[in-house]
Formats: sequence, structure tokens, C-alpha cells
Amino acid sequence: MRLNQLLGHISYESVQGSHDLIITDICYHSGRVKRGSLFVCIKGQYTDGHDFIMDAVNAGAFAVVVDESCMVNVRWECFIYTGRGKVRVHELVRNYGMAVIGVDDTRQALAQISAAFYDYPAKKLKMIGITGTKGKTTTAFLTAGILKEAGYKTGMIGTIWTYNGKDLKKAGRTTPESCDLQKELAQMVSNGCVCCVMEISSQGIKMQRVAGIFFDIGVFLNIEPDHIGPGEHASFAEYLYCKSRLFRQCRAGIVNCDDRNTEKILFGHTCDIETFSVQGENCVDESGQKIDIAAENITFSMKEGRLYSHFFTNGNEEILLQMPGIFNVSNALAAILVAHHFKIAQDIIKDALQKQTVPGRCENVRISDKFVFLIDYAHNEMSLRNLLKTLREFNPGRLVVIFGCGGNRSKLRRGRMGETSGHLADFTILTSDNPRWEDPEKILDDIERGIKGTNGAYIRIADRRAAVAYAFDHAREGDIIVLAGKGHEDYQEICGVRYPMEDKELVREALAGWGR
Repeated sequence: MRLNQLLGHISYESVQGSHDLIITDICYHSGRVKRGSLFVCIKGQYTDGHDFIMDAVNAGAFAVVVDESCMVNVRWECFIYTGRGKVRVHELVRNYGMAVIGVDDTRQALAQISAAFYDYPAKKLKMIGITGTKGKTTTAFLTAGILKEAGYKTGMIGTIWTYNGKDLKKAGRTTPESCDLQKELAQMVSNGCVCCVMEISSQGIKMQRVAGIFFDIGVFLNIEPDHIGPGEHASFAEYLYCKSRLFRQCRAGIVNCDDRNTEKILFGHTCDIETFSVQGENCVDESGQKIDIAAENITFSMKEGRLYSHFFTNGNEEILLQMPGIFNVSNALAAILVAHHFKIAQDIIKDALQKQTVPGRCENVRISDKFVFLIDYAHNEMSLRNLLKTLREFNPGRLVVIFGCGGNRSKLRRGRMGETSGHLADFTILTSDNPRWEDPEKILDDIERGIKGTNGAYIRIADRRAAVAYAFDHAREGDIIVLAGKGHEDYQEICGVRYPMEDKELVREALAGWGR
């Protein structure tokens, strides 16, 4: 595609160099640049693409998009100021035959350019976007499962993996960068998908990764203080605002009217709204509006070592889920409302929901008839609290939880998670999660300060493998043991290096050595 064709789809401040260049690829990482690429300089938490302009040039980039604020004119000459020094714009144009495009927001430009380059694939799909502090992955799996059961070829983008209608691959982040996202959507179209179900993180919205995509359906599940701190959100208000933006770029909004912040999420919305509730026995929300779907007569059971949720909708439809918890009932209601937009028969919805399981989300690992062992992704206060409250419903002999907290993330969650576990679990094993660049023991110190304010019994075992082995060695009949925090992840990140580590494998190792 010619550069001038791409420029026709974006807002820009200036262009120096030829408009007639043939662009063969869009890149935001200099390591992926090849001859003919357009390199867009975006700022990340630790790096700035402007610092790698010359790397991109030397790799064969034909054009570069830069933040206009980094371009300064000095004595009739224009410079791009970077962390590695200044780059002469006229040298890029004269010596390398490049085009230099200045824009107000390079992330916005990346999204716009990528959509145009891949011929706007989102317009050729039924786009379903799901946001919330907790439950995005489960709701995405439930929704995609129903659509597939009904015969709709459905792509999926989320925390665990990306599925383009043909290939399944591990996800790098919940919501990919706009360039990667548009490429995946284009591949879905090419592979015959008619729907795409995707998780939308607050960071994905903040970083303009979904800019320019108009969703057929947007789903809001819940919001609690999380992802607040360096490299994430400056405040809960910013976090909430980012979530709310989804409902200004979708046709229909499906929202959880049980969440106390739903009204704020919907402030300024431009879409039609439908609601769901697990507390709406009278099927009317606080404003007096009729709730579109509510769960009634909710019960939980354990059968053959598995935990189930059972409920009726206010339309008197009976639903069975292979996953426990009031929060999973809520997730299922959201998926059902999405299905109604496709006029899917109720028996198909019921069958699909009953079959669906989600890797690392209340995932049962059959160990023994004497106790239950679960793996779950709960990695913040809200998800841990909901999980433990749910497991309490099964009246275990003891509720034992093994968890840690990620490094270089909000420190607020650590003490709160410790306090939550101290109040709701009978015994807690504090261990390491992804310490990243922090000292694991100092992370445990932060968690411990929270749990010390409770009467909860606990032990510190920083080594996650040893912590799981300890849980096995001290398991009692009637226990429910849950290994929380990492879920589907297959690594542990330490000082920028991802070492292989999967909770399921730790369980298998502990099982092999159990009783020795």
C-alpha cells in the first residue's frame, strides 16, 4: 500500500519526504522492521520507540511516524529529539529516502494506520468486547463456546490465547497492540470467521489498542480498585474512565447492574443498554428499570470431585455450569445476553454452558477423594475474595489457599489480599508469584502486613514448588486447597527473564513425591 493511501486515514501534523513510498508492513518494534516497513514510535513503560529510530532505519524502514512534540526546528533545520540524542530529519529524507510523519498521538496513529493497512477487518466481523476487573476470560470462553455450538465460526483474543479460526497460540498480553490486533482480525476474516470475542483490558483502552474499532456488543462485568500504580493507572478514577470508554464505541452495551460503579461506567454512553443481575430477585434495578436477565435459586454442589453451579433465569430456564461461584453465574448471564443478540436457541445455550471449562479458572485437578485441589488465576483482592467466599459455600473441613503477588504492580493489592485471605481462609501459604524486578521476600512482607491484622493462620514459603509440596504433605480429609494467582501461566518472571513454571506441573511433581 502506498504511503499516501495510509495518510488519508490518519490525522497528522506534518510530512517530510515522499508520499509515494510503497509500505509493505507496519511495525512498532524496531526488531521486527524489514525493508519497506513503516515504523511507528510509541512509548512503553520502560522504552520509547523514538530511541530506536536509527535501528529501524538501518533495518530498512521506509517511513517513520513520530510524536510531533519530539520534533524541533533549529535554524531552518528539523531534529527529532530522542533518549539517544537528536536525529536530523533532513538526513533521513535525503540520505535514506525516508518519509517522516509527525502526529499528535503515535498510538492513535498506529491504530488508524494498522486498521487501514489491513482493510478494516473489524468491520467484517461481529465484534464482541468484554471488560471488567474479573471474569473477562471466563465470559469470553462461555460466549465463544455458545457461538461455536450454534455454528458461528468464532475467533477469540484474550489472556490465555488467540484463536484466528485456524491456529491457536499463546497470548502475549490480554489486548494486543493495535498493529498485532488488526493483523489477527484480518487473519480471522481470511479464515472464514464471522465473529470475534475479545477481552479488553483497561490498559488496552488507555493505550489506544482498540482505537477505531466499533464493537457490535460491549460487555461490562465489574470493577474494583486494581491496576493502580506505576506503569498502570494513576488512580481509580482513571481506571474507571478507561473502562467506560468501551461504551462510547459499541452499538449495544451489556452491563452488570449489581456493580456499584455501573452508573459511572455508563456516564456518557452512546449505546443501547441491557442489564444482568445475580441479586435481582424482583428483576428491577435500583433505578426502577427492568433487568433483562437475572439468576434465581442459585445453588452449588460437588459431584465426583467437581464443583458445580446451578441456577434458573427469570425466564425459568435451568442452567448448569462446571465451575463454582456466584461470579461465574454472573459471567454466564452476560454470555447468555450476548447469545440473545444472535437469536440462539435456549437448548443450544444450555448445552454449551454445561460443557465449558476454562484453563486456570477454578480448574479442578483430581488428586484424591479425600480433598479437592483447584488452580485459579485470582491475582487481586476482588477475585480472591469472590473465590474464597464461593468455596466457603461448600463447607470444607478447611479452606487452604496458596498465593503470592506480582512484582512491579500495585502494592496496595498485597496487604489487601493478605487481609482477605486471613479473614476467609483457614490456612494461608504465602509464596512467590511473578516477582519480576522485586525481591520476593519483600513482596511477602507486604502481604504479611495485611494478614497479621487478622486471626488467620499462615506460613511463608517463598519457593512456589516447595509451597505446593507443603500443602500436599499437610492436607487433611475434607480440605479444599486452591493454588491461586497464576492460573494458565506457564512461566515465572524473575529479573526480566521468564523461567518455565506451570502450576499444573508443580501439582504433578508434588503428587509424585506425596507421602514419601
